[in-house]
Parts: sequence; structure tokens; C-alpha cells
Amino acid sequence: MRCRSMHRRGYRAAALMVLSASLLAAAGCHRAHDAARDIRVETTLQPEPVRVGNATITLRIADGQANPVRGAQVQIEGDMAHPGMAPVFHDAQPLGPGSYAGTMKFDMPGDWVLLEHIRLTDGRRIERQVAVNGVAAQ
Repeated sequence: MRCRSMHRRGYRAAALMVLSASLLAAAGCHRAHDAARDIRVETTLQPEPVRVGNATITLRIADGQANPVRGAQVQIEGDMAHPGMAPVFHDAQPLGPGSYAGTMKFDMPGDWVLLEHIRLTDGRRIERQVAVNGVAAQ
């Protein structure tokens, strides 16, 4: 009987920990989403498919009414999907209303993740993640 009671308490504690972690994760995701609810970011890479070497990354940023977002500061961070590689950072420059472009050097073949760090003129910060899977060798 005592063993069964301890077993139940263990399950309850584990369930409470899982629930707490889920609620914290959901709250963090919700805040990030709310900060950029009215902003749309479209990312394209050239060449396609991406190969080892330089690639041009273009972001088109618009508000909820499809008006171009001007004056944003955009930094692109490239990370290999496996641990141990140092990230690569590049600033994107404005091309025209709502368009920003930068060059990223993909040093190795494999899977990469781009993190787009965007700061709008009103102070809001937007973080976007783009998977670049299967960067091919030259």
C-alpha cells in the first residue's frame, strides 16, 4: 500500500513538472508572436538550391496591410544544425522600400539555420528562424 502511494506521488510530481514546463514554453512563444503579429517577413535565398559559398538572402518585410516596412535594422545569423560550429553574422542592407539583402557565406555542406534579427523603427524586435536544409558541396 505504501509503495503504491509513493508511486502515485511520483507520477503526480512528474505530471506537474511537464505541465509547468509546457505553460512556460507556451507563454514565451505567445509573447514573441504578439510583438510581430502585424509584420510579415518573406525570405528568399539565391542561388537555389543553396551550395557551399556565398548566397544572397533577401527579406521582404511588410505590415498587415502589405505596406513595406522601412528603416528596419536586419542582422542575419547563420548556424550549422550540429553543435561545435561558430555562428556567422551578416547585416542586411536596404534595397528599396521593405526589401533588405545580405550575403551569407555557407562554409560547409549540411543543414543550416538562419536567425533573422529585425529591429523596427518603433523599437519592436522580431526574431525569425529559417531552416536551410541540405546545403550542397560545390
